[in-house]
Amino acid sequence: MNKLRVEKFKAFNSEIVLPLNNKNLLLYGENGAGKSSLYESIKVIFFKQKIESILTAPTPEDSEQLKNQLWSSYNNKISNSEFEIEINDEKYQTFVTTGYQVFMISIEDLIIESRINLKDLLEKMCFEISDISQLCILHSQEIQNGVNEALENFLEPITIEIDNEDGYSIKIIDSGRNLESKLEIKKYFNEAKLNIIILLLLLNAIDKSKDENKKKILVLDDFITSLDISNRTFIIKYIFEKFNDSQILIFTHNISFYNLIMFNIHESKKNNEWEFSNLYEINNHHKLYIKSEIERVEKIKHDFINIPANHSNDDLENIGNRIRKKFEVLLYEYSKLLMIGAVEDSKKILERIIKNQPAYYTEGKTASDLLEAIEVILLENNNNNLVHRLNEKIAPFKNGDYSNFQKILKELKLYQKVTMHTMSHANAVGMPTFTIREIKKSIELLEKMESYLKALVDDNVVNI
Repeated sequence: MNKLRVEKFKAFNSEIVLPLNNKNLLLYGENGAGKSSLYESIKVIFFKQKIESILTAPTPEDSEQLKNQLWSSYNNKISNSEFEIEINDEKYQTFVTTGYQVFMISIEDLIIESRINLKDLLEKMCFEISDISQLCILHSQEIQNGVNEALENFLEPITIEIDNEDGYSIKIIDSGRNLESKLEIKKYFNEAKLNIIILLLLLNAIDKSKDENKKKILVLDDFITSLDISNRTFIIKYIFEKFNDSQILIFTHNISFYNLIMFNIHESKKNNEWEFSNLYEINNHHKLYIKSEIERVEKIKHDFINIPANHSNDDLENIGNRIRKKFEVLLYEYSKLLMIGAVEDSKKILERIIKNQPAYYTEGKTASDLLEAIEVILLENNNNNLVHRLNEKIAPFKNGDYSNFQKILKELKLYQKVTMHTMSHANAVGMPTFTIREIKKSIELLEKMESYLKALVDDNVVNI
């Protein structure tokens, strides 16, 4: 995929354009920011017939009515008009999908039932596999071997067996505990183990169903759930190695996982094969930016200095808009880093920091690390001095020194006409909405803000 445009679809009232440039994509967005809507829009493009196949009606007329109702349910409720989806600048209704082989996995697909059956599992997925029964007949043994080979990377001595005589049911074997079962598996194996088994089954089945004559796309939406950090690292490397012939799109709301993937991409020196994007929502308006397209303050400053003497108000308005956009992005990145609510209105984030409210960030660790540390304490049997021990864990996160950044933000607030308000609306008599001094000072403070954030993160991994 080169480009995806979505408008009036599910969460999106306004237009969202995702310029993929035929690259892989890593997209971060908080819950509610619209990740699932983007995921569903791709499903609509490539699996329209499968989506409609769930409908049953006694007559053709009833069937058509049900289809209309189904597709109307995808419309954004605020706009109350028909949604639009375009892929590579072509409407999804006319886009020819026959040259593509698409595989989509989301957290909902990893729901664990009382047993796992390979054929049933594949049939419910949005996978472009021409004949699932034939795949199971020809490749079940290879899929089993691939899963078991991957499971050797885990500490637990777990393997699987695919029972061809029992409709391709999966037997899970834990030799360390002398335990094996095909039924009621949730009673015997924890969620993390089952999730990784299901995920490995899906990935190996995809691998065996690849069509060399088609463009392959793998779409993953918040698929890590209960995996710990070591398992997350393993599964990402596993996907990168097994699907280097595919366009990979990963959507996640987990900032630690997002940074882990970025780190692995950087380590593999394949940054130029990826686009890194952030999706967020402010006051029911969704915004998306590609990190590679966000300019440095230095470039804004250069263009401002070189505005000709006979400039128009439009020249300054353009600079002002670029400053506002850069400020919003930097503030969003900082709020994401501190886990203080990246979908909040930027004005609320600004007030929170200025008022010296806790940010819960210390030495590269975020609120997620703090919660994990607290959970460990709460799981211990020893309750002696519980309050003291919890406060001891919280204190380093809560009492971080952000005085320099706080000072920058307080000064920026003085120039919020530039940084906090859209500057594309001049007043009725055509006078500028700001002064040259405000522009200069805002650029100076943005430089400080950008520099401060670089000091908090590895700029080679998290480009701001």
